[in-house]
This record gives sequence, C-alpha cells and structure tokens, in this order.
Amino acid sequence: MDKNNINEDFYLIEKVKDKNQDAFKVLMIKYQPRIYSALFSFVKSKEDAEDLTQQVFIRVWNKIDSFRGDSAFFTWVYRIAINIAKNHVTSSAYKKQKLNISDDVVNFDYPHFSSPELSAETEETSITIKNFITTLPEILKTPFILREYEGKSYQEIAEIIECPIGTVRSRIFRARETILDFIKEEISND
Repeated sequence: MDKNNINEDFYLIEKVKDKNQDAFKVLMIKYQPRIYSALFSFVKSKEDAEDLTQQVFIRVWNKIDSFRGDSAFFTWVYRIAINIAKNHVTSSAYKKQKLNISDDVVNFDYPHFSSPELSAETEETSITIKNFITTLPEILKTPFILREYEGKSYQEIAEIIECPIGTVRSRIFRARETILDFIKEEISND
C-alpha cells in the first residue's frame, strides 16, 4: 500500500471517529468490494455475503474508536469480516441452509473436455472437494481460504487471524494434507 493511501485512510478514519458519515461512506466505497469478495469466498452465497458485508461495516462504524492503527485499516476491517463470517458459519441456521447447496456454490473455471461425461464428472469432483473444504475445522479452513482463494501472504494471514506466522504455515499445510487425503480416499472408493 502506498503512503498516500495510508495518509488518506488515516485522515478519513479520524473524521469517522468524529462521526462524519461522508468520510465513512468513502471508506465503505473503497473497501466494500474487497470485503464482499472475501466473505463470498468464505460463505459461497451472494445473499449471505451481502448481509455479512453490511454487518461488517455496521461493526466498523460502531467500533471505529477501537482502531489503534497498529495494522493497516483494511487488515482491521478484514479481521472483523472473518470473525463475522466464522460466527455465521457456525450458526445453526447456516448449517441447515448448507444442506440445500445450490449449483452456483462452486465457481471454478472448468477445463473444456471433448466428452460431456468427462466434463460432468470433473465438475462433480470439484463440487465434492469444495464441499469437503467447507467441513474443515475453522482453524484450518480460515487460513486455507485466505491463502488459496484470497491470495493473502502468510504475514497478512497471521495479522488477520492474530497468530504467529509459523502457526499459519502449519495450519495451511495441515489443511492441504487433509484435503489430499480426502481426494485419495475418494479416488480409491471410485
């Protein structure tokens, strides 16, 4: 992030702390697409991602005084978003909803195959793997999603989930191992 961007954020944050709604709207416009994208990759539902994004910015408005500037503003907002997403995913309503997964849950770019049967089988396998990832324990799923779907660095993930970088690396490794074991098991069952 460049220095002008940091200075602009700092200026806007100070205004928001004084309850300036226009400054808050600027921050929202600036960060809302990235937060929505992160939440969508986490919950796999446009409606849920929209609702959660709104909750994130309500919380940011209410808790702006607690932002100390120890990290980048986006990192702080992102941490709020991940915590809200975790709470949502562990809620019973979300679990009931996930039993009725729709086809638009998986948004991979599939390779084109000459055989429709092979293409359908590949899509089914991708859906199975994607659904398995959603069942991973939160301590593995969150860093894995941040790394593999959001492209965050290990350092960024460590800041977001507030744990040492070595722990982040370990959790991502364990998540990958668990997913590979699942794939091997699926292959051997077919």
